[in-house]
Amino acid sequence: MAYLEVCRVERLTFEDRNCSVARSLDVLGDWWNVLIVLECLWGSSKFDEFQRNLGVSKGILSKRLKLLQDHDILIKRMVDGGTEYQLTEKGLSLHVIVVAILQWGDRWNPLPGGAPVIPVNRNSGAPVKPVQLFDTQGEAVDIRNLGLRAGPGANAITSRRLEELVQRRKAGVKGALAG
Repeated sequence: MAYLEVCRVERLTFEDRNCSVARSLDVLGDWWNVLIVLECLWGSSKFDEFQRNLGVSKGILSKRLKLLQDHDILIKRMVDGGTEYQLTEKGLSLHVIVVAILQWGDRWNPLPGGAPVIPVNRNSGAPVKPVQLFDTQGEAVDIRNLGLRAGPGANAITSRRLEELVQRRKAGVKGALAG
C-alpha cells in the first residue's frame, strides 16, 4: 500500500524584500489576480460575472478580490443590484502589464489559429504596437542597452548586487544585464 504525503507549503511574502518585482508579485503573482484585473478591464464588475467568465471557485475568488482590495487595486461598492468591484487608478494602470502579457503570449505561446484578440486604439482602430521601453530622452531601450542603477530605496544588499553586476560587465561576463 502506497502512502501519499501531502505537504502544505505556506506562501511566503515579499513585502519586506528590497525588490520591486518581488513586491509586485506579492500582489500580482497569482494568475487569478491578473485574470480578475483582465476581467475588470473587459467590463466585468460583479462576483457572478467573475466566477462565470473565469471558472474560479467562490472561495478562491473571494480571497483574491479581498487581496486586490487590500492593495487598493479594486474598490467594492454597494449598488442597487448588489455589490460591484471597480478598478482604482492603481488598478487601471495595470492595463500596460496586461497588454504586455497578451502580446508576449501571442508571440511566444500562440494559439494555432492566431491571436484571440488584438489590442487596438479605440479612436482610430489601429493595432497597438508591441509594448516597448523608452528612456526619458525618448530613445528605445531593449535588452542589449538595458541597465540598472541604485534607486533611492536601494538597501546595502541591492547596492552590493548592482556593484557586482558592474564588475561582471567589466570582466566581460555575458548575461542579460551584465554584458
